[in-house]
Amino acid sequence: MSDRLYYFKAGDDNEYGPISAEEVTAWQKQGRMNSESLVRYEDSNDWVPLVNMPELTSPTVSTPPVLVTQSIEPPTQQPVRYEEHRGTTILILGILSLMMCGFFTGIPAWIMGKGDLAKMDRGEMDPEGRSITMGGMVCGIITCVLSLLSIILLVAFIALGIGLESMGH
Repeated sequence: MSDRLYYFKAGDDNEYGPISAEEVTAWQKQGRMNSESLVRYEDSNDWVPLVNMPELTSPTVSTPPVLVTQSIEPPTQQPVRYEEHRGTTILILGILSLMMCGFFTGIPAWIMGKGDLAKMDRGEMDPEGRSITMGGMVCGIITCVLSLLSIILLVAFIALGIGLESMGH
């Protein structure tokens, strides 16, 4: 065997060595290394599979796969901290806009709902309030559209009335 020294990288990314060629052979026999184990020369930084170092491979050495077992504790999950959703407020604003307040509560319901849904999509706000936030936003949108159509119709009727009156006199 050779007088060169080697380093061995285990499955847990720990380096072992320097070790001699004889120790490499012994480790192969013990099942601590196999043909896929990464090895490098003492004076090198290049890791190569053991099979690519012919001076270390021996036809008499059986290379069973290395079974690396490691106790890994699952990461402790921290509770996710969300910003409180404002779904109830948005829903009340949307319903009020439909019932009596029109634009005055419809526009805030629409704007707040859109902003809160975006925060929920980014994971910043509690997603539990998604459905009531959506409901309030939709009520606000419906009110804004209906109010705008009402204003357009009102202006059209006033213009029609003025036009008819001027034709009659």
